[in-house]
Amino acid sequence: MRPAFWPVSFMGVKMKKRLSKYFWNILLGFDRLFNTIVGGYPDETFSARTHRKAVAGQPFWLAVRLLIDKAFFWQTNHCRMAYETEARRGHSPNEFTNGQ
Repeated sequence: MRPAFWPVSFMGVKMKKRLSKYFWNILLGFDRLFNTIVGGYPDETFSARTHRKAVAGQPFWLAVRLLIDKAFFWQTNHCRMAYETEARRGHSPNEFTNGQ
């Protein structure tokens, strides 16, 4: 009897990284879609938007940032990091950022 993820065990490291990147991009797409549905910019994640609005001093977004940062307890300042990643276009393909 084969293990449940039998084909994955025969994949090379490069293929596993591509698959991981693929699923990461899907999650990122859902995040941006959600942000757009609730009135944000389509090229911004909800966490980045939350940080941007919280820094502007909007009380609602300060509370949301606190909740999101607590939900991502394994990351320090998740919303700030998301904002900084968006600001330097960290989610964009290398072709868009000149390989930076």
